[in-house]
Amino acid sequence: MLGIKNSMKVLFINYADFTSPSGMHIFHLANQLAARGVACTVYSPGLASSAARYGRPRFVSAAYPETKPRDLALSLLSSGGEYLIHAWTPREKVRFLTEEIARWLRAPRIVHMEDNEEAIAAEIMKFRDPAEREDLGTILAAYREFLRSAQGYTAIIEELMDFCPPGLPAHVFWPACEEDFFSLPEESSPEDKAAWGIPANCLTLLYPGGIHASNAQEVKDLFSAVLRLQLAGLPTRIIRFGYHVTTVLEGMYAAAGHPECLVDLTASILPADLPRVMRAVDVLVQPGRDSPFNKYRFPCKLPMFLASGRPVILPATNLGRRLEHGKNCLLLREGSEQEIYACVRLLADKPDLARTLGRAGREYARAHFSWERSAAGLLAFYERVLADWRRGKEH
Repeated sequence: MLGIKNSMKVLFINYADFTSPSGMHIFHLANQLAARGVACTVYSPGLASSAARYGRPRFVSAAYPETKPRDLALSLLSSGGEYLIHAWTPREKVRFLTEEIARWLRAPRIVHMEDNEEAIAAEIMKFRDPAEREDLGTILAAYREFLRSAQGYTAIIEELMDFCPPGLPAHVFWPACEEDFFSLPEESSPEDKAAWGIPANCLTLLYPGGIHASNAQEVKDLFSAVLRLQLAGLPTRIIRFGYHVTTVLEGMYAAAGHPECLVDLTASILPADLPRVMRAVDVLVQPGRDSPFNKYRFPCKLPMFLASGRPVILPATNLGRRLEHGKNCLLLREGSEQEIYACVRLLADKPDLARTLGRAGREYARAHFSWERSAAGLLAFYERVLADWRRGKEH
């Protein structure tokens, strides 16, 4: 099917540009769809040029407010073809842009879910200035109506089907990672560590994710566990890369205690550099615990963690419910600083166990994570939604 011209055109509308985790998902899916002859446009607040963070885009990227919704819609209409709108989450920004464009571009709409949006909305309200704080009930009512009025629903993990309106066509697809992660050597080398200024004797971890209000305590527990390992006589470093909310990040460095424990590469590398960084890493930890927020998410770092061949520690929720403790990972039951410390220490003391878990994790990743397979399933769902839309127009 690759390379076959398809008359379908897809407009992705995201809540942020490609610096967001969602931007990474859309980048790879849109490139895979383009390989199948589907012309894709990605529209979001921010910088259109940020798509280059992940490589060469095979789609058109447009940014708001530089490009107004009406202008984009008229431009798409003039190009012809049969459009489908994929609204990436039902958040306020996406609802606004989607509804503005839909006035001109009469096309079926699919809404994508990748989080418990109700929990996120409640959390966001807590951090807004009281004068700007909106009524949570009004926001949730608008979000639910946005879902009900759609022609399709997609989700990043099966648990998110809990929020799908009854009778709405739905499809679940998992995120994936680049092939480069599967070809990494199973273990780090002194040379790999030296490339990032890390001594050869240091156990090295990596946190390539965002820090925000919803996960601040979890990340702090991870950083505190690193400090505890260091103070216990095991030289330890943690590499950090990713966006953050400034007010939330304050105190994170303090949690690491010793400044040398933390190697922050956020300002010096791009996501495309992560396979090279991963070569220096020994253990990978997704902090957290089972909660209304974590239950409904699929951290985008987990596919690359498992594909890397390194041992992975993660909470017994979301993807952790599909993995096996002691076979292809170590599962966190409480996600506390003490539990993270104990799991990392166990892997440091038992290198054979670390190698076994890393290899089994990579086997799981190879069997379950593929952007090509995810895009193929998504395309089939698009075709189903479009077929239903055509039949509805005929009647």
